[in-house]
Amino acid sequence: MRNKQQLFERFSNSNIFLLVTAIFFSKIIAFVLMEYDILIINLGGGSDANYYNSYAEGFTDTAVNIWPVLLRWLNDFGLYSRDLTTYFLFFLSLIAIPIMVVRLSGITFKRNQKYYLYALLVCLIHPTIFFFSTDIFRDIFMAFSFLLGCLTVKWFLNSHSVVGAVFYFLLSVAIGFFLIEIRPYLGYAYLLSLLFLKIKFTKSRAFYLGLLYLGLLFAANYLGVLDLLTEYRSGFEESEGGSTLGLSFSNPILFIPNFIISFLGQMLGLYITNPLALVLFVLETVPFFFMLIYVLKNIKLADSFVRFLIIFFVFYGSVWLIGNDNLGTAVRLRIYNYLAIYISFFYILRLKRSSFRKSSSSRV
Repeated sequence: MRNKQQLFERFSNSNIFLLVTAIFFSKIIAFVLMEYDILIINLGGGSDANYYNSYAEGFTDTAVNIWPVLLRWLNDFGLYSRDLTTYFLFFLSLIAIPIMVVRLSGITFKRNQKYYLYALLVCLIHPTIFFFSTDIFRDIFMAFSFLLGCLTVKWFLNSHSVVGAVFYFLLSVAIGFFLIEIRPYLGYAYLLSLLFLKIKFTKSRAFYLGLLYLGLLFAANYLGVLDLLTEYRSGFEESEGGSTLGLSFSNPILFIPNFIISFLGQMLGLYITNPLALVLFVLETVPFFFMLIYVLKNIKLADSFVRFLIIFFVFYGSVWLIGNDNLGTAVRLRIYNYLAIYISFFYILRLKRSSFRKSSSSRV
């Protein structure tokens, strides 16, 4: 552990700051180049943005979620522009989301400068967050709304007055229902996590709870409770083979093995089909994986807020790992899982550093 700590601390704050600054301005340059079609990256989601724009401008009347409805509402007041909305989403991805991750982690620049910079770095090097801020996709707005909800949950848990606690709890619930309107299972996972955040974790308890949860998923699938998800997933079988894992949950006996393979292929991105998938694996999955391991190893330090994030990670991830088989869609769906672990990692890291300082000062 000491060697790992030394590795983590090896880089100077000035070097990390220079890297953060370089990535920050590189993303601005890349964004401008993409806006002028000088740099073209195929995201496979252009039809989504075109549909949202068409609905906002009144050429389509079928709304699949609340995002195009919000855009049309802006258009009705003469406030909608595809370019301006894209600039706003890019601002959220470049500045607002990294700052919110830092804030939720409880890190301050004065006390935890290195961790503060690392947290910014992790958010800034996340390619998917950048890619889907280059047009009017709903993903960045959803990520911002989710983090805003996490912030109200944290305020609720840290409130020292009954009135404050009730107010922030109701606000958290309201944001949960708003998330349902954007993506139903994102909102439901968020709200369900509020109900279970009092569960305390230890390594052994987390292990047995994990086994119990897999057993419950197996039973739910066997009894047909998950049929809507598995039927939706079967629709991907008609897609191109290179973009899917080709897993089927029709055989109950193979449910757990296939669920694990889905986790490895989609959450961890181990099914690499092209150079872009390799870039995502290196820049997104590798940091996420080591953070996830760290959180699990130190899970006994998880307070109510971190437990909320971990439980959300499990609930939300379970739904899309069962219901989705498209690898391109997976990188969009897992953004919220990754953000939950980023926050948990730096939150626990801060707690450990703080307790180490206290124990060192008491010895003196």
